Amino acid sequence: MKSLVIVVPELLPVPPVQGGAVEHWVDEVSRRLIGADVRLAIVSRPAYSAGQSGIEYIGIPWTKIERFFHRVKERVTWKNPLRYLAKIQNVFSYGCRVARVVTNFDVVYLHNEPNLLLFMHKQAGQKIVLHMHNDHLSMRLFRPLYRRALAKVDHVICVSDYIRRQALANFPEYTHKFSVVLNATDPDVFKPYGDEAIRQLQDIVSIAPDKHYLLYVGRLTPIKGVHVLIEAFQAIHRRLPNTRLIITGSSFFGGAAKTSYEQSLITLAAPVSDAILFTGYLPHDKLKYLYSAVDVVVLPSVWQDPCPLVVFETMASGTCLVSSAVGGIPEVVEHGKDGVLVEANNPALLAQAVCDLMASDDIGRLATNARNKIVAGYTWQRLVDEVFDRLFNSKH
Repeated sequence: MKSLVIVVPELLPVPPVQGGAVEHWVDEVSRRLIGADVRLAIVSRPAYSAGQSGIEYIGIPWTKIERFFHRVKERVTWKNPLRYLAKIQNVFSYGCRVARVVTNFDVVYLHNEPNLLLFMHKQAGQKIVLHMHNDHLSMRLFRPLYRRALAKVDHVICVSDYIRRQALANFPEYTHKFSVVLNATDPDVFKPYGDEAIRQLQDIVSIAPDKHYLLYVGRLTPIKGVHVLIEAFQAIHRRLPNTRLIITGSSFFGGAAKTSYEQSLITLAAPVSDAILFTGYLPHDKLKYLYSAVDVVVLPSVWQDPCPLVVFETMASGTCLVSSAVGGIPEVVEHGKDGVLVEANNPALLAQAVCDLMASDDIGRLATNARNKIVAGYTWQRLVDEVFDRLFNSKH
């Protein structure tokens, strides 16, 4: 029996009791690998929660010094050098311990943190696969280190062709190592729930039949463009007063500290505060109903968003998506057929797109096409089959 160890970055645990897109991804994939004649383990921060039977969970506890640097990182801005010092310290501490626990596994499957490769000593006959959910490999400062680290890797999986192209531009000598496995979701979980969704959400939001609802789901950080959405919503609300906006998420995960950016969003929303609800972080067992209950989900990213799970969850829910045309999103969403794509960082265009959609008869058609697309080709089982091939097929 082959042995596989999956390693996530240094911040969050699996099972994903604090959220985290990568951690949720690993949880979904790992549970579908149970019974695949593979000894399976996951390395993460301790979850202190029962996971799936058949998976060994290896927790890397926080040290006091890690906790200190993590608090520093949470309290300073992206421009403060202390943030990067704190990141380096925590990755170093976590990476050294990870390197010790993965030595006896046949396949080491790293997620989204290429820095961990720097601490690993590849064993004879061992295979290392790196899965990139974001464009970290393009960071100029670390490229020389990553060039050496990638020599240890047998294969690099990218969540979109956008990520693959960015990586190849910086590391053309490793072209043969890169491939794409697009993300997925569970259309049996994210689906149209009808009136059940409204009942399940009564403790969070009252969905009124005479109102139209827009929804944002994701991290509350500048790159996600929530400020653009709020500015656009002010124009939308002037034209469509019965429209409401629900903003769901936190700065990073469940329990994350409030940031100055979050406070700025509340200030920006003040002129239409009666029509905007900030729910904070919500777990997936609530999100699945929220996706279903609203009219439109808006993804206003102002960065090259690689392949966000929100896209797949929205489409599977039978809800219309309006998104910035950035990163890997156009690889999944076809404008005018199963969603609406707009220029990023343009509140006026975003407002116009939403208002035009709400005034048209296209919402139902786009939503139906979107769900059909997910059911046909973007399920977790499709993804697991592709990933399993790259992990264990000798050709890769």
